[in-house]
Amino acid sequence: MKTIEQRRLTAACYCRLSDDDDQDGTSVSIETQKKILSDYCGQNGIRIYDFYTDDGYTGTNFNRPAFRRMMQDAEAEVINTIIVKDLSRFGRNHVKVGSYLDEVLPNMGIRFIAVGDNVDSARTDFDYDLMIPIKNVFNEYYPADCSRKTRQALKAKAANGEYIAARAPYGYRKSKEDKHILEVDEITAPIVVEIFEMAAYQGYGYDKIARVLTERKVLAPMAYQAQQEGKTYKKDPCDWNLTTVYNMIRNQTYLGHCVNGKRRVASYKNKKVLKQSEDQWIVVENVFPQLITDQLWKDAHERLSVRKHESITGSVNIFAGLLKCDRCNRNLGISNTKDHVNYFVCNTYKKKGPGHCTSHYLPYDDLYGAVLSDIQEMLHEVHCNKEDFIHRVLERISDSDGSQRQQTEREIADLVRRIEELSAKYDRLYDDRLDGLLSDRKFKEFAERCEAEQTKAEERLSLLKKSITSEGEPEQELKQFVEIAEQYDEITQLDKEMLNRLISSITIGDRIKTDGMTSQVITVNYKFIGAM
Repeated sequence: MKTIEQRRLTAACYCRLSDDDDQDGTSVSIETQKKILSDYCGQNGIRIYDFYTDDGYTGTNFNRPAFRRMMQDAEAEVINTIIVKDLSRFGRNHVKVGSYLDEVLPNMGIRFIAVGDNVDSARTDFDYDLMIPIKNVFNEYYPADCSRKTRQALKAKAANGEYIAARAPYGYRKSKEDKHILEVDEITAPIVVEIFEMAAYQGYGYDKIARVLTERKVLAPMAYQAQQEGKTYKKDPCDWNLTTVYNMIRNQTYLGHCVNGKRRVASYKNKKVLKQSEDQWIVVENVFPQLITDQLWKDAHERLSVRKHESITGSVNIFAGLLKCDRCNRNLGISNTKDHVNYFVCNTYKKKGPGHCTSHYLPYDDLYGAVLSDIQEMLHEVHCNKEDFIHRVLERISDSDGSQRQQTEREIADLVRRIEELSAKYDRLYDDRLDGLLSDRKFKEFAERCEAEQTKAEERLSLLKKSITSEGEPEQELKQFVEIAEQYDEITQLDKEMLNRLISSITIGDRIKTDGMTSQVITVNYKFIGAM
């Protein structure tokens, strides 16, 4: 059997160029690589079987089409030599390149030549050439360094409020002058607003919103994007789904904020896209045109956070998410008696019993009548004497603002202190477990209680901090409320959208019997202005 040196050499000339290589001073175009390899083969009497070209493929990944075809031809023994311009064209992963040069190619009887690096596996000193692994390490360093610099540049752009994602969110388009700036898309922006309003004021969930848009034959975001780019969309173009709506309602870009860093590539070697936790996002506020008002955003998220159910009679609970117990501040849920009369009861009482709260029993019709009367009286004041109404509300707000903020700040301080206590308590529990003073079962039980309380405290703390930072001008907020109220006149019945537009919560007191008479306090808290 002839050795590699004795056989007539039939070569695969392999050429590769990636986007990153455009910055590499040692790399050259595909055509130049072909010319170098063709000249080398001509000068050394080597027959070229074929040119194998991977244009636009990174050297860190060996799953390249032309490279795979070349290795298949090597296995079929139609080639016995592989020639590249230099080692970096073959690959930029020093472990895999070393494996190919030391094991794979020799076992297949393939001679390897890198023209520019003066590497030839037929040389007797090939196995002892220590410069080859060193060159491979340096070749791998280049894409790693490029990746690092690219990430730094993108992070700087993100911190500067530049939008760096590939596509604009539904409702926006990228500016023609600067692709890092978002502009309002007049066609889709109203649909975004409608989606939030369906969640905030009609009580629709993600799935219901998706069904409504699908039934109305509204183009789904991906289909609309394809249409704008002149591409074909093979799926049903009007098929909206729950996930699409969910992601849109949680997209802070609609508040005018620039949000980057939601996802990242695992590494320069592994191109798998990973989701990042919210605390790793880069958010720059008030950069782009705001599609959704702060209040609409808040209303939509508050309504979606409350589970909505129909009663046994099939009627929809228009008060879902609005009713609060005046003692424990939990929601009141709807229930039914055997004769199918709807009534409300405190969820704490319902789940934990009378030792934790009282029932706060309230028939549906009684609540309906009380709230309707309160709203009618408020609207009458707005329509008949708007200026007096505004003056009276502003006076009350100015009197209560100072004490309310002080109360909020005191609660924040208490929560911070309690969170620190819980953290210390958890550490003590862990130490007791390590010292054998606490069993694993007891540790788990106590730790879960501790973590649950801490999570609840942190959520409340976050909500209070946001309430302080998001406090608006009373006059402006009152003006918004009056504009909404003026849309309703001489109402005779309630509906879910009206309640959610006007009311922030309805506080329900307990039933009190005095001298044979039963009374119950129902407080309607209107948005921006509180109880009237």
